[in-house]
Amino acid sequence: MTGCTGESTNGDSPDGDCTSHYALVANAPTRAALEQKLLRQHPSVKSLKVLDEDTADEKITVNLINARERLVASLDAWRKDDGTWTAQRWSQCID
Repeated sequence: MTGCTGESTNGDSPDGDCTSHYALVANAPTRAALEQKLLRQHPSVKSLKVLDEDTADEKITVNLINARERLVASLDAWRKDDGTWTAQRWSQCID
């Protein structure tokens, strides 16, 4: 199996092939506000853990955890050009 490369907003390329892409989960004006919003995204989410705070690309990896300490979702978050923060889920295309 090989994975597709590239980014799009909806996962469909112009020729109909699947492309890997980010899917928006949440936006907020600050990182703290984004973290609070993520904690309220799903009723089972009880905590948030920052796994990778890569200052080189200004992206963080965040895991949303339930009460049993199990993973609900893993997201990437970063500051956008306008200063606001976004959290998005990577959707890998596998053909």
